[in-house]
Amino acid sequence: MTEYALTRSSGDRRRYELAGFGTLRLGGWASRWATAEAGDQRWGFARRGIFRSVIQATDPAGSVVGRFQGRSLKRGGVLNWNGHEYVLKPDSMWRERYALLDGDRRLALLEGKGWGKRPVRVDVDDTTIDAGLLLFAAFVVRALAEDASSAAGAGAAGGS
Repeated sequence: MTEYALTRSSGDRRRYELAGFGTLRLGGWASRWATAEAGDQRWGFARRGIFRSVIQATDPAGSVVGRFQGRSLKRGGVLNWNGHEYVLKPDSMWRERYALLDGDRRLALLEGKGWGKRPVRVDVDDTTIDAGLLLFAAFVVRALAEDASSAAGAGAAGGS
């Protein structure tokens, strides 16, 4: 297992790097979309919908190459990338940590904390993982962590 972190770039508060894999650059209000780059490949990642976690990845031509569909009552969900189905399965009851699974095989473990200097920690089990898939999974996990943080804050505010 190799440890990485999605880390803010110096000089650009909206750009994050995942060493050896690529970058994410946030855009838009509340970071609902980002552009990702890995080598000569580029994608756009965007959150869709309000009540359910749906996140899409598009190539430069606008074709959908990735999609995450969150579960309504449980955390995690199904992540499709280039026509292949993966699962983001919760790996902790107390943290926003998810295993990225290809069938029974774990490809990576991602732990999200919302945005900041290091919003997502990534432990890669399979170093041959597609860079675009890993960047998309990091964006999704960060979004899930942000949603959980917002829900916890709303619950605390409603209880006082």
